[in-house]
Amino acid sequence: MMRKEIAELSEKYKEIFENCANAIWATPEINFTEHRSHAAAKKCMEDLGFEISMLPDMDTAFIATAGHGKPVIGILGELDALPGLSQKADVDQHDPVENGAPGHGCGHNLLGCGGMECAYILWKYFQEHNLEGTIKYFSCPAEEGGVGKVYMIHRGAFDGVDFCVNWHPSSSFGIVHDGKSILLQNYRFHGKAAHAAGMPEMGRSALDALELMNIGIQFIREHMTKETFIHYAITNTGGNAANVVQDYAEGQYVIRAKDNTELKKMQVRVDKIAKGAAMMTETTVEEPEVVSAFSSFIDNPTLADVARENIKECMPIVYTDEEKAYLEKFIACGSKAGQGMLVDDKIHEDEPTSSDVADVSWVVPTSMVMVPTWAVGTAAHSWAATAQGKSATAHKGMNLAAQIMANIALDMMEKPELIEKAKEELKANLNGRVYEDECFIAKDRKPAPIYA
Repeated sequence: MMRKEIAELSEKYKEIFENCANAIWATPEINFTEHRSHAAAKKCMEDLGFEISMLPDMDTAFIATAGHGKPVIGILGELDALPGLSQKADVDQHDPVENGAPGHGCGHNLLGCGGMECAYILWKYFQEHNLEGTIKYFSCPAEEGGVGKVYMIHRGAFDGVDFCVNWHPSSSFGIVHDGKSILLQNYRFHGKAAHAAGMPEMGRSALDALELMNIGIQFIREHMTKETFIHYAITNTGGNAANVVQDYAEGQYVIRAKDNTELKKMQVRVDKIAKGAAMMTETTVEEPEVVSAFSSFIDNPTLADVARENIKECMPIVYTDEEKAYLEKFIACGSKAGQGMLVDDKIHEDEPTSSDVADVSWVVPTSMVMVPTWAVGTAAHSWAATAQGKSATAHKGMNLAAQIMANIALDMMEKPELIEKAKEELKANLNGRVYEDECFIAKDRKPAPIYA
C-alpha cells in the first residue's frame, strides 16, 4: 500500500520536477558556477513550501527542509554539468548546441530534480499519514571535480542527519558498495630561460623536468596495486617556441586508489618523483596544489539491503512503443549492442564509482542507487547522455528513482532499529578513522571552480 501511494504521489506531481529538470538541462553550468540552475531549483522548492537555508561561501548550494522531529532524512542532489558536452536534445549524432559549451552528460539535471521530487512526495506522504520526521534536500554543487559535498561537510551541513539516500542516472539498475579515492594535484616546475642554441648551458628546462616526471610515473605503474591508476595532462608547456629553454611548466595528475590509505601512499611516491625530476634538471618544483579529492565509499549493508528490495519492486521499467523506438535509436550509437535490452534489467552491485557522495558516506549512513535513464551502451560523460537528458525515458527513470528513494526512507522509518543498525555499521566500518583526519581538502579552504 505504501509503495502504491508513493507511486500515485509521483504521478500527481512529476510534471513539476520534469519541467525543472528540462530548464536546468537548457542552462548547463560547470562546478561552482551553477547560478541559473541553483536559482531554478531553489525557487521550485521554495514554491513547494520548503524552508531554504544557505551555507557560508557557497552561493550555489542550499538545504531545503520540511517536517519536524526525528528521524532526519537526507536526500542528495546535484546540478552541475560538464565542460565541452553541449548537445542538441534527442539527436543521435554529435551535434552541439554551442561548440565547446557545457552539457549535462552525467545527467545531473535529472539527479537533482529526482532528489527534489523524492523530498516532496515524501513530505506529502508524511502530511497525509501524520508522520513525524524531518526531510532535508541537499542541493550540492560541483560534484564534477569540485567536491562540493566536502565543503558542505566542513560547514556542518550533515550534522544531525540520521541517513542519506541518493541516486544517479545510468543505463542499468545498481547499488553502489564501493568507490575509489581520487586525488587531483597540480605540479609546477620553475627553471631558467635561455636561448636554446646561443647559450643553452645557461638554461634549466622546466619542461624537461615535467617530461622526466612523466617518465617516472610510467616506471612506477608496474609497482602499483591493480586498483591504482594515475592519469595526467600537461597543462602548461611554458611556451610554444622550440628555440627557448622553457622556464616554467605545469602538469595535472589524478591518482585513483582503492581507499584513502593507499591514496596517501601513492601521493608520497608521486611527490618524490616530482622532486627527483627537479633535482635531475636543476629546476625547482612547488609544493603540489591539491585541486580536488574524493574519499573512498563506506558501504552500508543495511541501507543496501533495503535499497535492493525497493529496486526489485520497481523492475522492469515499462516503456511505450514510442519510448522503445527512442531507446533503440540511441542503442545504435552506443558502445555496445542492446542484445535485446533497451536498458539493462539486472541489478549491478560490482561496479565502483567515484563521487563526493562517498565523502558523505563517512559522516552519515548513505545509500546510492543507479536507475536507468539512458539506452544500453550510452556512456556517462558523453554527448549521447546529454542528448537523452530531457527525454520521456529519462523522466521515467527520474520519477522511478524518486519513488525508490522515498520507499527506502519509509522502510527505514518503519523499523527504527534499521536506522540504529546502519549507524553501528558506519562506526564499525570506519574502525576509528575520523573524516577530518582523512580528508585531503583543508577545512578552511574556500570553494572555487576547477574548470575554466
